[in-house]
Amino acid sequence: MPLRRQHEAGLSRSRLRRICHPRVDVNVAGTDKRPRTVGMHARRLFPRFVKLVSTLCGTHQTMSADQGKHSKEAWFTLSGDVNSDMVHRVFEAVGHMTEDGIETAHVLVQSNGGYVSDGLCLYNFLSKSPIEFVMYNGGAVASIAVIMYLAGTRRYASETARFMVHKSHATASPGSRPDALNIIVEGLRADDARTESILRKHVELTPEQWAIHQYSDLHLHSRDAKIAGMINDVADFSPPKGAPLRNI
Repeated sequence: MPLRRQHEAGLSRSRLRRICHPRVDVNVAGTDKRPRTVGMHARRLFPRFVKLVSTLCGTHQTMSADQGKHSKEAWFTLSGDVNSDMVHRVFEAVGHMTEDGIETAHVLVQSNGGYVSDGLCLYNFLSKSPIEFVMYNGGAVASIAVIMYLAGTRRYASETARFMVHKSHATASPGSRPDALNIIVEGLRADDARTESILRKHVELTPEQWAIHQYSDLHLHSRDAKIAGMINDVADFSPPKGAPLRNI
């Protein structure tokens, strides 16, 4: 019944106050025995309520921070020939990574090589990127793709994976003149000097392995690659359950 109608029914003001603010008697020995209203009791409990809410909010903020930290990692696959198309795809993908705030990118590489200049470009670009790249070899990384792979700050390979490195090579057109052949040879020597400097920066091969590399293809299994320092450890590319996986 509305208060006005109650009042009209003959209820006194003191009776109305008792209806709106019921009193609770506190009968604790040694304490003030004056009646206290529910409002006073609520004010006494309010600090506990504030503490509980603060605890819950702090827990929520911690969980949000952990989720945000987890979201800073992402998982990718990269396959195919090392060429201008791969360069374009990597440039575009890294641009999206920076926009998304990714700090660590795990990349599974599968490539048998390609053009030296494109591989060198990708190595320089990825190694100087603000994003940390963790590289994985799940099958084969060969030729100039090895140089690109070495851009990773951490590198891993599956037990059955292999690497292959060799000198640059080119095929001259039939009937090429001596001066044209000289240009090709000088270009190959320049490419070998650039790739070998990067290789020696990251890898420690034995004299026997360098001798093989000088005139032939040098194959390294995952255990050999770990001994040479090409990889940090033998491990599989294994994105956590529920993590998004994107192909570059």
